[in-house]
Amino acid sequence: MTKLAPTALSVGFETPRTGGAGRPRLRMNEGLAIGVLSLTVVCQPLLHPAGPGNTSPVDLLVLLTLLMTALWASTSGLPLRAPYVVPVAVSVLAGTLAALASSMPMSGLLAVIQDMVLLAWCTAIVNLARSPGALRTIGRAWAISSICWAGVLVTASLLHISALEGIRPQDGNRLIFTFGDPNYAGAYWVISLFVVYATRAPNRTWLRRVGYLLLSWSFVLSESNGAAVELMAGVGLIVCVGIYRKHGLVNAIALLVTAVVAVVIVLQVIPIATVQTWARDSGQSLLVNTLGRSNGSSAQRGALIDEALSLYASNSLLGSGPSTTKALLLERQYPYAKEAHDDYLAALVERGPLGVIGVVLLVFSAAWRAKTVLRGPPSPDFAAQIPRPVGLVAALAAMGVAGAYYEVMHFRFLWLLLALVAVLASGPEPQPHADENGLGR
Repeated sequence: MTKLAPTALSVGFETPRTGGAGRPRLRMNEGLAIGVLSLTVVCQPLLHPAGPGNTSPVDLLVLLTLLMTALWASTSGLPLRAPYVVPVAVSVLAGTLAALASSMPMSGLLAVIQDMVLLAWCTAIVNLARSPGALRTIGRAWAISSICWAGVLVTASLLHISALEGIRPQDGNRLIFTFGDPNYAGAYWVISLFVVYATRAPNRTWLRRVGYLLLSWSFVLSESNGAAVELMAGVGLIVCVGIYRKHGLVNAIALLVTAVVAVVIVLQVIPIATVQTWARDSGQSLLVNTLGRSNGSSAQRGALIDEALSLYASNSLLGSGPSTTKALLLERQYPYAKEAHDDYLAALVERGPLGVIGVVLLVFSAAWRAKTVLRGPPSPDFAAQIPRPVGLVAALAAMGVAGAYYEVMHFRFLWLLLALVAVLASGPEPQPHADENGLGR
């Protein structure tokens, strides 16, 4: 993991001063920073009303978190960890070059700035969560707050409170709450399920079961087929890891192969087209808007892939520039003008081969850390704060799958998840010893 010198963020700040009884005034800055970070985690769903440049209300808290982390880092005496700086730097370089060479440089450069802000926020989380208490606080803040938000949405749906349901005409009756997009909403609810599983928060079993129910209900209300795939991918990983730990690798592989064969047989006996037709004709809005529209969604994504590849072939090797796919497809009058809806495809089309390298490096970096977490975090006391770390790995795997049909790289909670996995994989940082004057050394 990349470490930066303690002075990297200390320019412009005073050196540590001692407080009463010769103790350094470090804890207050750290506590405030962790408190603001926890509030930012709690407010993750607050994405609308949107502001300029796709900003949202929660971004104000993200920026405040960065400021408080800088203040803390300038006095902590600890080296800063930056686990994902290399892959993001490659992606930023690719995006900058593509933006400067494109016909829409400002749009591309804005996306690059967003990349850097998300990396900075992820880095701030990694450094603030390096103590067991902070890690526990952040994990539980996510788990418990997501259940509360889900409770608000479920209540709104039962009482038909349209201001909270977030229904938009273009999305039918899909409930998106304050996320602004049904697939973003569905992904958040599913990933939060895995976070509740990982943290075992709330403490009481019956409360967690209520939480699972509310989060699952909210996920169903989003009517997101992609979120259903994410849920199956994450649950499948948890089951396979459990079989591997209890019965060995051979049995885990056998289970996986059996599941794949069973799915293939079922699809042969009952073709997916038959299921889709039955769902469309059922008259049940939930079935119509999920299974019933799956064939149309697949066809649209296929058309979009063809158009995006055609767009890349007509542009320079550097790519068309970040966040320009939809605008260019509209400009060139393609029949299905949308964003790429695929992180891996978007990396190639918008940032060129160098952008693909950046995404691949990020995936491998996250996978390597996830493997370390599955083997067991370095510190037992540290690991105890996340009782079931496989839940976080399952959530990360689900987001990796989602990247094939959404653009999840700008999902704010993805970078929160990446940070928690990196912290678990590295363990706590030893605190600096205090000298006779009370200063860290």
